[in-house]
Amino acid sequence: MVAQMPPKKDQYSSPSQKILNLFSILLFTGRQFSLGQIAEMLECSKQTASRITEELARTRDIQLRVWKEDRQKWFQIESSPRPHVSLSPREIQLLGMCKELVWHLLPKGISEEVESALNKTTALLPNMANRADALDSIYDVSVKGAIDYTPYQDIIETILHAIREKNVCEIIYQSPHRSEPKSHCFAPMKIISYHESLYAEGFSLNNETDQEILHQTTFSIHRINDATILNRKHHFETRENDQKQQAFGFMEGEPFPVLIKFTPQVAHYIKERIWSDHQTIKSYKDGSILLKFMVQSAPELIAWVLSFGKEAKLIKPKALKERVAEELKLTTLLYN
Repeated sequence: MVAQMPPKKDQYSSPSQKILNLFSILLFTGRQFSLGQIAEMLECSKQTASRITEELARTRDIQLRVWKEDRQKWFQIESSPRPHVSLSPREIQLLGMCKELVWHLLPKGISEEVESALNKTTALLPNMANRADALDSIYDVSVKGAIDYTPYQDIIETILHAIREKNVCEIIYQSPHRSEPKSHCFAPMKIISYHESLYAEGFSLNNETDQEILHQTTFSIHRINDATILNRKHHFETRENDQKQQAFGFMEGEPFPVLIKFTPQVAHYIKERIWSDHQTIKSYKDGSILLKFMVQSAPELIAWVLSFGKEAKLIKPKALKERVAEELKLTTLLYN
């Protein structure tokens, strides 16, 4: 008569399942266990438990501490010490303020990720009872002429990936000055927010060579029809804004000095703000002021001066003064 092997204590659990169970217990409890305790938890013999711990010890990136004490073998996973980090309700509210400031610019999918990430920060509160207070919305943003970027989420994600991985993209761009879209070879470097719009800033490249920069360029994201990552890398570095002069205007050009006189009705508004590096403001007895500052975009300057109507007069440069006067003549014709 052939002797039968005794049945396994847990005959429905595979060796790999037992290893996973042991790893979970050691990792998430952080406690130390003897070989006998492990055998009891896994419902197996000490011999099987010993083999499982040996397999676990050979696993890469798992630091299993093994020692003998009181004639027993003990096991514990050595975990790296975590820094003691906590957030106050005020700090989370400040993060919420930053979220609200850009909320209208984000596609729905990304805004949901931001909301979820912000909610997770409450786990770092010393007192979990303060969660509701920390997430109270006490900020708001008033937006005029907002763009819904939800249809452009895939394009934004593609550009973000290209920025991180230093990939070159093919951009299909519909310029308002062209009847048909045009393909561009583009190395995106950053996404910029300006006047309730998102822009991709980077370098326009020669399609036939990998690294020949044609010029720096900026694309309005809502005018990009498609963005495809090409099998090409670049090695360009992001320019540091601190190293260049800050001049008035979004579209970059060679800065030039400008003089504008403002009436007392808008003088406070002008004086409260910084319009360019090294600006100067001269005040007059009647309350009017003279602003001298640097400008890098003539079309933006003209539109800005015209937005003040009779409260602003462009003094210099003379050529732009004449262009403003011509625009005013054309505007007057519209109302006659």
